[in-house]
Amino acid sequence: MLDLLRNIYFAADAWIGNIQNEMDASYVEQSSLTNLFTEQKFFGWAGLLSIFLAICAIFYFQFQAWEQEDQEQK
Repeated sequence: MLDLLRNIYFAADAWIGNIQNEMDASYVEQSSLTNLFTEQKFFGWAGLLSIFLAICAIFYFQFQAWEQEDQEQK
């Protein structure tokens, strides 16, 4: 009787474990941006720096244009 209960317990445990494995996510997303920073750090940081400098240049020249318009109005 004890062996029967042990066998039932082990069978149920294996079945529940199998269900848990089926519920676990098996999809792993490959992000090229993350790979850029982990595998090729120089290009990742150089790209980020270039984006930052481009945004700063846009703001700088836009503020210069606004200041020029204000000077022309006076």
